Amino acid sequence: MSILLIETYVVKAEKQAEFTPLLNEFLKYKMDHAQLFSGLKSWKLYKQDFGAIAGMYIEVWEYESLADMDKINKRIFEDEGMKKIGVEFHQLVEPATFSANIWSPVA
Repeated sequence: MSILLIETYVVKAEKQAEFTPLLNEFLKYKMDHAQLFSGLKSWKLYKQDFGAIAGMYIEVWEYESLADMDKINKRIFEDEGMKKIGVEFHQLVEPATFSANIWSPVA
């Protein structure tokens, strides 16, 4: 049974133009370094258009188990290229809007 790591955040208004190029850099890095992301079942990004906080981004990282998530995330986020992308990403995000939650399926 999979578990989902759900991250939500809002990009700072003055940083919106920088978000898409960084997202594209991440997507290219993810594709070019597939072995780094081995074990990650899926990754999706959504943008909330209406309700609660319009413009909020929702990332869904899917793993087989909590143990796999810990192992895979450690490998991904200790990588120098991903560290660089992570630092740049967090400079674009309104800190008070960032949250990370772990969900598991019920039915």
